[in-house]
Amino acid sequence: MNPQLKHDERVFDDSTAEGRVVAQFPPEIVDDLPGTISEEKWQNIYEKLLGLNTQQKIRLAHIANLPTRMLFIQSPIKVISLAVLKNPKLTESEVLRYSQQKNLVEDVLAAIAKDPKWIKTYPIKLAIVSNPKTPLSISVNFLSHLHDNDLKAISRDKNISTVLSRAAQQMLMKRKK
Repeated sequence: MNPQLKHDERVFDDSTAEGRVVAQFPPEIVDDLPGTISEEKWQNIYEKLLGLNTQQKIRLAHIANLPTRMLFIQSPIKVISLAVLKNPKLTESEVLRYSQQKNLVEDVLAAIAKDPKWIKTYPIKLAIVSNPKTPLSISVNFLSHLHDNDLKAISRDKNISTVLSRAAQQMLMKRKK
């Protein structure tokens, strides 16, 4: 693991250090914004984020507001998108939205699937299994947690692996015996 990343994680253990990190960034990318965001404000946030280097983005992902997290979860640099999952502001509905996205990095889906905080929720389990980007071993392991009607839907889904589809069919047949 990157020693600098370990250092960044330690920074958040100290509340005064966290305050210094928060103070580094403009409030519109850290503070939760009320209501909806105008296109102009969204563009302003996006431009500020483009100017940050990778290390700053990783630090910011730990404390970012919802619009910033939504951008960072899409990052092709997986340490940035994985850092979003460590943000204490992250909600269950947000994680559900992320687990349904077909363009996420596999490692993000795997990290969601391995976090006990998130996998206790049935809709997240279903989204993880249904997402074609989820590593096959994870999807197959979650099949036993799904309801019959969801297994049926997965067995017919043309967007997922045929291996997963067959495993869902076999799971259904076992349950009917």
